[in-house]
Amino acid sequence: MRRAAAAFLLGLLTIPSCTYAEGDSRVLVTSTPAGALILVDGEDTGLTTPSMVELDGFLGDDHVVTLQKVGFDPEDREVIHHTHAYTSKWQDGTDFRIWPLPLFWTLGDFLTPFAVKWRYVPHEFHVTLYPEGESPKTEPSAPDR
Repeated sequence: MRRAAAAFLLGLLTIPSCTYAEGDSRVLVTSTPAGALILVDGEDTGLTTPSMVELDGFLGDDHVVTLQKVGFDPEDREVIHHTHAYTSKWQDGTDFRIWPLPLFWTLGDFLTPFAVKWRYVPHEFHVTLYPEGESPKTEPSAPDR
């Protein structure tokens, strides 16, 4: 009897749910001057600016995008994989005459989100490349005495 109950509970946990996934795994990279080589996490993408860079999808991660051009200092920018998962509120759109939990929901709907959206932030960015040795640094200077 215990095995049958355990098998039943395991079956309930594996019931599929109504999860909707949507996202955009592309990042627009532009630069001044144009034609800079685009590296993602130190690996050459084979692309130059301006370009739409395809990154990871749903299960993505944060990345460092580096722009390099001969005669210019390289510049790094971080892009964050932002994921937002949400469920519908059980009471939204209902009144007191309607049962708040629809009968067509499965156990999977309670265990997983109804929707997952993802996007890289920033979704597009522009980098100004400076000639070698002329890049402005934002190091704090000592106060004058």
